[in-house]
This record gives sequence, C-alpha cells and structure tokens, in this order.
Amino acid sequence: MIQIGKVVHLTGLSTKAIKWYEAKGLVQPTRLDNQYRLYGMEEIRRLNEIKLLRQMGISLEQIQTAESVSGLLDSRLDEVQREIEALRQVEQQIKWMQTGGDSMKVRYEMWDQPKIVNGYVSELTKIPFVWEKLQPELTTDESYGVCLAKEETYLAGMTNPVTGEDGRQVELSAGRYLVATVEGGIPAIPTTYNQLLALPDVTLRDALDFERYIHGQDGADDLIEIWLPVQ
Repeated sequence: MIQIGKVVHLTGLSTKAIKWYEAKGLVQPTRLDNQYRLYGMEEIRRLNEIKLLRQMGISLEQIQTAESVSGLLDSRLDEVQREIEALRQVEQQIKWMQTGGDSMKVRYEMWDQPKIVNGYVSELTKIPFVWEKLQPELTTDESYGVCLAKEETYLAGMTNPVTGEDGRQVELSAGRYLVATVEGGIPAIPTTYNQLLALPDVTLRDALDFERYIHGQDGADDLIEIWLPVQ
C-alpha cells in the first residue's frame, strides 16, 4: 500500500481530486492512526478508472449512481455515436455552404399525373412506429413519407393499397418537383431540406412535399430522395 503522494504520481490526479473522490464515497483508502491515507491496488485502479470515465465525458454524478461501468460505457457510446452523426451533418452543411450548393445531387422531375399513396398516419413524434406498421404490408420497391403539415401528422405509405381499416390515402400532385438525394441516411433528411430551401431561384408551389425511399436489393441501403414541389 502506498501514500497519496505516490498515487498522485501514478494516476496523474491531483491530491485535491483524490480527496474529493474519497469524500464522494468513490474510493476508500485505509486511514492510519496518524490520519495518513494508504491506497492499495484496488483503490488505485478505481481512481484511474474514474479519471478515464471523466475524460470520456461521463459526469461524477453518473459514476456515483451507475450500477456498472459497462452500463456507463454503453450509454456513453450511444451518446458519442449520436454526437458523431450530428457533427457529420454539420460537416456536410459547411461543405455545402462553401460550394454554394454545387455538391448536392439535385434534379428536376415533371409529373403529368398525380400519384395516390396509401398508408398509415401518425403524430410527428411517432414516425418510426408508423413505418413499423407499414413494413409487413410493403409490397413495392419504393415507399413514401409525407408530412401533412396542416394536421401535424405524417403518413408512411406506398402506391399499393393497405389492408388496415385505419388506412389513409393522400394525393401527390402532378407538376414540377426539385429532387435531392439524401447523403447520410435518415438523420440527414432535415439538413437536406434546409439545403434545398437555401438554393437560389427556387419557388415553392402549394402542394405536398415528400420523401421517396427506393428500397435496396440484397441488403443494400435504401436510397432516400426529397421531392419539393416547385414552380
């Protein structure tokens, strides 16, 4: 067992931090009659573990209340992956603004006839659930996500009929559309909308916009497109 000065050297923690962790009940050194603290390998490993967890962005309160370190790491990994995805979207936005939108994959499409989409509707906060409901009935190579802004609802659907009694139809109007390929999957959809709306010389017409999902074959990822009705 060793004294606190040596522990400071080994762990890189300050004396103040080590005593603070002791006060919080995270380590329990042996106290001698002269009040000197002695630390065994268990305490030293715990202090080093706390230091690493703090460096990973895990709060002291989380360390105190966690049932296990593995649970802390799993939770923090999920957070980091979400942060990475958010930073990727920021990176795409920066590159897009640097190029003036030239990096976007966009095209114009003209529909001579409207298209009927059949599906199920949910609140905007429950979009994943409505896709889960549609999935067993999906019989086409593509599907559509339509935000019904006036109702603050969302429809997930396809061109074939659905079987549920609560099925719903919407009409996607004929006319001209500005179409953009979403780079980065579903999390990048809001960013792609923002980029489209910032393009010069784009005037929207009063019709439904939507997402078109072209389903990949043999395990390939879906291709996602945003269709904006324009004049």
